[in-house]
Amino acid sequence: MSRMTLDNLVTGKILTPLREVLYGVEGIGKTTHAASAPNPIFISAEDGSKHLDVQRFQPPETYQDVLDAIGVLFNETHEFKTLVVDSVDWVETLILLSVAHDHGVTSVEGIGYGKGYVYAAEKFAQMLRGFDALASKGMNVILIGHAKVNKFNDPEHEPYDKYSLKLSPSIKARLTEWCDALLFANYDTSVINVGTDKNPNVRAKSFNKRLLHTERRAAFDAKNRYGLPDRIPLNWDSFWQAYLTATGRNAD
Repeated sequence: MSRMTLDNLVTGKILTPLREVLYGVEGIGKTTHAASAPNPIFISAEDGSKHLDVQRFQPPETYQDVLDAIGVLFNETHEFKTLVVDSVDWVETLILLSVAHDHGVTSVEGIGYGKGYVYAAEKFAQMLRGFDALASKGMNVILIGHAKVNKFNDPEHEPYDKYSLKLSPSIKARLTEWCDALLFANYDTSVINVGTDKNPNVRAKSFNKRLLHTERRAAFDAKNRYGLPDRIPLNWDSFWQAYLTATGRNAD
């Protein structure tokens, strides 16, 4: 008998572990934020977490090392509740090296016709499936990324600059689609005009407040499927409470 019947419907919200991508300006505290998540373990492909008292795998030297670490968390018994990958753009570099090695070239550019990045996106999707397997066992997944400023060609307006993930277009698209929360971290900044009509002079003023942005704006990419407030202070307690409230979860 088919499982697809009207007598076998699933109703209500389906609560799943956190799948977060956090990117932002340099030095704002992305890794510190992730280190405050429940019982974290790090796959640190760079040294952003070296100043933190956290548990981590040996630094991965290859893409297979990353997959092996995910496999260990899936297959072995442990108390970790959150996997943190720091950073996803460095893992992309390992993937690109893996693709080049598979095809006997020194870089993906040597494969030609952009096919190297297609193969890289397929390997990246393999890693995302590994994260989903961890989520099926109740683990949160947080990926930390770096930001870059791109020229965005908006068909309705003149081109303008915006922050986005420092990833190749195909991998960035897959990651943005996969995650439930793409959060952009930046300082609370405003601009003031200190000039005249003939001699305009605009200056930026920072209020030294660190913010998480959860909804897309012209200046940056962001999204969330939880119904979070559009801006949250960049500290774990504020974010976690907003997440629990939005998802109707208990604090445990």
